[in-house]
Amino acid sequence: MKLLVALAALLFLLELFTGPAGLDPYVIQEVRLPRAMGAVATGLMLALAGLLLQTAIRNPLADPYVLGVSGVAQLAALASYVGWRLAGVPYVGYFAGSLAGATVATALLAYLARRAEPLVVVMTGVLMAFVSYSATQLLVLALPPEELGFIYVGLQGSFAAYPAGILGYGILAAALTLWLIAYLNARHIAVLAHGEDVAAGLGADVKRASLIALLVSSIAVGLTVASVGPVGFIGLLAPHMARWLAGRYRFDKVMWTAASLGPILALVADLAIKALPRETPVGTVLTLVGAPAAAYLMWRHVGKIRG
Repeated sequence: MKLLVALAALLFLLELFTGPAGLDPYVIQEVRLPRAMGAVATGLMLALAGLLLQTAIRNPLADPYVLGVSGVAQLAALASYVGWRLAGVPYVGYFAGSLAGATVATALLAYLARRAEPLVVVMTGVLMAFVSYSATQLLVLALPPEELGFIYVGLQGSFAAYPAGILGYGILAAALTLWLIAYLNARHIAVLAHGEDVAAGLGADVKRASLIALLVSSIAVGLTVASVGPVGFIGLLAPHMARWLAGRYRFDKVMWTAASLGPILALVADLAIKALPRETPVGTVLTLVGAPAAAYLMWRHVGKIRG
């Protein structure tokens, strides 16, 4: 655990002090620091969202990106942005829409998880992702050309889009607060993985634990999409790597390990982008690693069902 925290700190420093502009104080303060904070906040929130979703709906393939939660959040954010432009406060609408979209999508998945097989939940989520992506592309056509630069960054996912100043610090503080809320309820959330009947038999407040897990994951995804755009596979990889390192039966240790691995994955991806000749969406880099891992996890999960 300490090694992971040290590695995350080292990567954060590399993010701050490496780049073509050298050690220019202005670049460090105004460009690299918000970007590094964006990577850390994104890693924290997506790792938490993935862990809570996998536990609450009892599906090891649950990931905000794969199951369409990020896509629906982005569609709702953009639709709200277009609407709130008329009121002169489009960015308020962008954040509000993202949070609302993530909440609706998560609630739908939770509803399906109680009534359908895990594979049906996954396929429904994938379908949601495709439909929301297509609808988002159509909605972009309603925007004036001068706003397409901002929207393009939001569509692709980039830590360079993370807001500087008070808003950026506020989002990072919100990410840490969400982790604290989840940790304080970890004992009740952990037993959800065994099913509601078993959890109730073990003395857990099932309704409260489920509500907290789903609400926290929704807020985490909504804030992530609103601040940097959709970023895939951190929510899938970090929890599975954490269980492998910490042991799947110690939920508290899995939580802290995932809290380190999320930022590590995000920072490594962004440092890899810096090494490329031109700016590349962070989702593209993570997909190169995450897609094969998701395919392996799905193959293993289907094999267990058939076996």
